[in-house]
Amino acid sequence: MTSGYKWKPLERGDVLPPGEDLIASTMKHLGCDYDAALASIRLEDHDEIWINDLYQVVKHPLQGMVHLNIRRRDGYPGRDWRHFQQIKNELVGPECEAVEIYPAESRLVDQGNKYHLWVVTDPTFRFPFGWMKRAVDYQDYPATKGMRQRPPLQFDRRARAKREGE
Repeated sequence: MTSGYKWKPLERGDVLPPGEDLIASTMKHLGCDYDAALASIRLEDHDEIWINDLYQVVKHPLQGMVHLNIRRRDGYPGRDWRHFQQIKNELVGPECEAVEIYPAESRLVDQGNKYHLWVVTDPTFRFPFGWMKRAVDYQDYPATKGMRQRPPLQFDRRARAKREGE
């Protein structure tokens, strides 16, 4: 992402029926019939779709948690940690904690450049690992290897104003 990119807040999207090409690809990939393919890609009734110019996110509520299924709309495999933090903040809450799992190979799911966050919905919950205090520094140290830093995430004020006005 270029440094001039301005984050556009996520907006609620419509759940569209899967296209025939997606169903056919799923049938081939899973080695199943049409109905089984359709069932495997169908969203549940309580799932929500959220989109902006870069990402599409499926928000799937679980007991005490939310599963965020994140993909870039252009299909590119790249990702930005700050973007995922912002997605988590917008869809679940800035004080909620999330994890991304790097599973045992026997539980691996790796399909279509998608990323998954599991977010605890209780804003007072803290994982017993990770940093315990905030430490944010946007100072760039270009002369010191390993100490490069970007400016904070910039927001598209027009998009934010539009969303807040609705």
